[in-house]
Amino acid sequence: MKFLKQSFILLVTIGITLASGTAVQAQSGHFSASSLSMGGTGTAYLDTYHANFVNPANLMLNSDSKPSISVGILGGISATAGGPLMNISAYNKHFTTGEVVNAPNALNDWFGPDAATSKRMAFESDIIPIGLSWRGDKMSFSLALRNRSMISASMNRGYAEVMLSGVTQERFSSPKPVNFSGSGVMFSEVSAGASLKLLELPSLLGIGENIKVYAGIAPKYLIPHQTSNLDFNSTLQVTDNQIVHDFEYTFKTVGNLTGQFEDYYNASQDDNFDGSLGDFIEPDADSFGEVQGSGFGVDLGGTIEMDLAGPLEQVFSFMKGPKKLRVGLSITDLGSISYSNNAGTFSNNDTFTWDGVEFKDGFDEALADSISKEIYLNYQPGSKDEITRQLPTKVSLGTHLQVGKLGVAFDLQKGVNEVGMNSKRVAFGIGAEYKLFNIIPLRAGYRTGGLTSSSITFGTGLELRNFELTVGALSVPNSENRGSGIGGAWSGLLFRF
Repeated sequence: MKFLKQSFILLVTIGITLASGTAVQAQSGHFSASSLSMGGTGTAYLDTYHANFVNPANLMLNSDSKPSISVGILGGISATAGGPLMNISAYNKHFTTGEVVNAPNALNDWFGPDAATSKRMAFESDIIPIGLSWRGDKMSFSLALRNRSMISASMNRGYAEVMLSGVTQERFSSPKPVNFSGSGVMFSEVSAGASLKLLELPSLLGIGENIKVYAGIAPKYLIPHQTSNLDFNSTLQVTDNQIVHDFEYTFKTVGNLTGQFEDYYNASQDDNFDGSLGDFIEPDADSFGEVQGSGFGVDLGGTIEMDLAGPLEQVFSFMKGPKKLRVGLSITDLGSISYSNNAGTFSNNDTFTWDGVEFKDGFDEALADSISKEIYLNYQPGSKDEITRQLPTKVSLGTHLQVGKLGVAFDLQKGVNEVGMNSKRVAFGIGAEYKLFNIIPLRAGYRTGGLTSSSITFGTGLELRNFELTVGALSVPNSENRGSGIGGAWSGLLFRF
């Protein structure tokens, strides 16, 4: 029936659209233009203030090739999106041919045969308005401001089946799960990084010289701006004479939105109420910059660096220039954010039973709004406790080999939780860079694992001793297995002194 479909649309609009509205203005993994274009690597080589968010130990790197002070103005902008729900291959196969869509085949390609199977997609972005770093002989320091947003949404096959095929006895003769969720967070962080040279050795086993061991830490104060999330779980069954929808949902938000949902609830208790939720929900862009609580986090890392010597150096003797090997290990985004300013929880746990008479199209569409108000939007205000969001914690291990103008990097990464683009599925990245005329970096890479299908990356720009202006991009050639992905990054204006 169309009214049930419309009610689902209304609910997902409340959760996902509001989450998007609070978050799209501003990435579990931090990417600079160089690291994104090299397969999302960086654990063993990404320096300056970017190191705060990837491996703070790297603040000590490149003392022999770059000036000691770096200043970034709009010092980095990046955004990525993707996931199994964002399956462009399945979409093109079933929805762009001009033929009638075969719903079962489309759903099988997108979700598989199990109605409970859920697929997720996410969007993340971060902006560094300003970043500063200073490198000394034994210690280095940095300070950076970063604005971050993370949006994620998921749905199961049962929900997609309602949206694509409608509510019919043929498809829902036995109870099926019909679930979806959406969340968004927006916050800023002030990160102060420090790196220390722990150890220096003249040689190692005849294969390395000038061995240096660095350790770094970057504590950060988190300034939350907005958050919203909706979790909707239900079962749906259609019999000969009934539709039974057993559902529960919880919606959480903060700030002005809490007051607006409370106002709607209070007004809807009047028997003569004739309004709609849209009359009360008016997102205010100015409120997205308000401070809604506080939080703390930390990024930690260590890096070993050495010049190649002996047989290792001989392997690359045909290449002129320095020959260095670095290995880095880091854990990033340890911590959480507490949203406490007018936090609100709204929930509903009910069973909607329709003892059906078949109505003509015009009538049941007119009835849809009434049903959604009286049943699905008959929520109850709940707890005023603060809302806590975990940061997208990640463990990374990487290497970087520099041989003259050529650099090659490998990274292994694993998310500890599933927040934003973060995934517990191990990701592997490989990338290479060649400095053309010593000023034009030509970068390319490959990334597999994580939230999306395998991707290719590339980038270039201008990189002088005292100035950098570079870009990077990521794209998924084939989204059939684990969904599509896309990303981009810009270095901003980076000056070195």
